Amino acid sequence: MSFQASRATLRVLPCVVLCGLLTACATLPGVDQAASADAALPGAGPTAGAAKGTAPGTASGNSSGTATPSASAASSATGVSPPAQGAKAVSAAPQWQRNPLPLAQEGPAKPPFAWRTLPDLIGAEKAQLMNTFITPEVNTFEASNVQLLQRLKSKWEAAAQGRFTVLHFGDSHVQGGFGAQISRHKWQSMMGSAGRGMVFPYAIAKTYSQNDYRSTFEGEWVTANSIQVNPKMPLGVSGFVARTASAQAAFTLQFNQQFEPGAKVLKFLYRTSSANYRLRLQSGDVLWESELQSDAGAMGGTQRVEIDVPQLSDTLRFDLVNTEPQADDAFELYGVSIENKTPGVLYHNLGVGGAAFAALRSQAYFESQSKVLAPDLVILDWGTNDLIYKNKVPEQLEATIVETIRKVRAEHPDALILLTSVQDTYFRKQAITATWEFAQLIRRLAKENDCLLYDWYRVAGGADAMRTWYAYGLAQPDHVHLSATGYAIKGDLLAQAMLNALNWQKSNPDKSSLWTDAQQGELPRSVSAWLKALKPFQSRPDLIRVSASAKGKGTATAAKAALRKPSKAAQSKAKSSAKAANSKTTKAKPSSNKTAKPVKPQ
Repeated sequence: MSFQASRATLRVLPCVVLCGLLTACATLPGVDQAASADAALPGAGPTAGAAKGTAPGTASGNSSGTATPSASAASSATGVSPPAQGAKAVSAAPQWQRNPLPLAQEGPAKPPFAWRTLPDLIGAEKAQLMNTFITPEVNTFEASNVQLLQRLKSKWEAAAQGRFTVLHFGDSHVQGGFGAQISRHKWQSMMGSAGRGMVFPYAIAKTYSQNDYRSTFEGEWVTANSIQVNPKMPLGVSGFVARTASAQAAFTLQFNQQFEPGAKVLKFLYRTSSANYRLRLQSGDVLWESELQSDAGAMGGTQRVEIDVPQLSDTLRFDLVNTEPQADDAFELYGVSIENKTPGVLYHNLGVGGAAFAALRSQAYFESQSKVLAPDLVILDWGTNDLIYKNKVPEQLEATIVETIRKVRAEHPDALILLTSVQDTYFRKQAITATWEFAQLIRRLAKENDCLLYDWYRVAGGADAMRTWYAYGLAQPDHVHLSATGYAIKGDLLAQAMLNALNWQKSNPDKSSLWTDAQQGELPRSVSAWLKALKPFQSRPDLIRVSASAKGKGTATAAKAALRKPSKAAQSKAKSSAKAANSKTTKAKPSSNKTAKPVKPQ
């Protein structure tokens, strides 16, 4: 009853008793070895190419969160909703059912769902002091036309009875999820949760996962993503695609806590030319299976199937079987949106590490798939990778940004678009001064194209702020990426910035705009000013300054060497130099006790 996949040896799952519930052709395999897990370095960019993976036939899971439903409840839980324009669903209406052999629990049970907040990470007192110090006048969404804030207010308030959906595009600053999770949970704790949002098995793409789950996979896959100027395969709204021709393939998503209680709908985005694929979802003791519709005769676009389940455990396993493999058969995966059946905020993290502003332009299926997600707010949060390598704003960047705005607006004319500036940064220990030029450019384009603006360059502290962020443990040694705590602070401030803008609009009904001038230097109420004034975290040596004085070496290696304990020969030489210096100072006049001048922004 087993199938043979290309270049992979598979065995039948031990739980073959499931065949009594499923068709014989749907018997799915386990395999012999553990799959590769997601890479752990948030600073690394995703790599496209072929991936081979195997994982245990029974994935870990926790079935304790699902109660046995009544017959009427079971009969109403269908697996398909009517297709949206440009994205087709399966024609059948499969039902979920109870799995007699639930996914086995491996290791300790995952904790129950809880909001992840900044006070939980840095302490309530520090979080309160930060939000008090960094004033709403500094940390806010800006709008050159107050009508943008009025529209934002209407959409935000509608979340109480409907949805406020956010698409947050970006690069590695977004993909890692530390900031997006804090923003998501802050808004959801106020207006209700409409779900987790888009997820993707990043292990297939050989890149790091978002921070709240990890993935494994089986079968042979090839991938592409929007870091590529010309992707090898058409991309969807997640910025990733994974294709397999294996007769049997699978992937597993393992979350680090339980989902919120309640019914869920999973929007599974895919594309295939074959009508012989079957999809099975297992989560705890919930089992769902269906044939998948092919795109035969379709005029472009992709497909989706919507899976209704009464509850999810912390582990989701998706099995894919081609019951009658043909030479040209292939299956493409674009992502899964996990949504609640309740009103509130739905926040999709669509970051791709290494991506630049041209990323959205390469998404062939942006229109059809983003229509399924129906955004209210679209955040365009790129820029670092456009500037960092040559330390200048590319000549074509303005045209690329305008084209991206128009592409979003053409498909979602009622959605608000938020442009962001990027934080002051360094590359190979050299200041990227183009971040200031970009901040001025993005401010002008936001005004000219009726977009909201979040000037993160200004809020973070302006020129040379990254050195302060690193000094207090909020940035990584590369002075490009933030630490987990740094991203959490950024995420909290972004969420608070929207609330500050809405409060301003309410208090100033007669004002025509909420707009300020660009600021290169450090504002007295910015994040870097808060760090210097209150010193909320333990400080560490300035890595940039040390490397610059390392006799011209100017590298991270030289900086680390300077921080290491000196050799005995160096200590002996230092003592001799100190004695000579002391003998000279006894003859010289006493020096005044002046403090060192602060390092000027570069």
